[in-house]
Amino acid sequence: MQDYINSYATWIKFLINSRFARTGLTFDFEILPTTKFNIKDYKDYYLSAAQFGYPRMRVGAALGIKQRNLVSTIDFENEFLNLDEKMIPLSSSYTQTGDEKSSEKNNSEKKNSSGKG
Repeated sequence: MQDYINSYATWIKFLINSRFARTGLTFDFEILPTTKFNIKDYKDYYLSAAQFGYPRMRVGAALGIKQRNLVSTIDFENEFLNLDEKMIPLSSSYTQTGDEKSSEKNNSEKKNSSGKG
């Protein structure tokens, strides 16, 4: 079945590029390999990839969110509500660099050296 899906995606890609592609501009089309049997696994896979900086579009697609709605929601949250400044993820070993860890350690040592808990 995957071969049929890949052939269909290639055909759609050809149609889109033959109608809408301009010089130096091409489109890509992909059908994600999610089914009702493996959707949970792919949601987790795409979410963990997005946490490391990979594209978030696949997470939205796996969750059933249309691409246009996903982009509009992200723009609305970041530009108008400033949620990217207000909702900062918790610090972990994945979200910190080595410099941040050492500066936090130095700050905690300074606090403890003052004799206060």
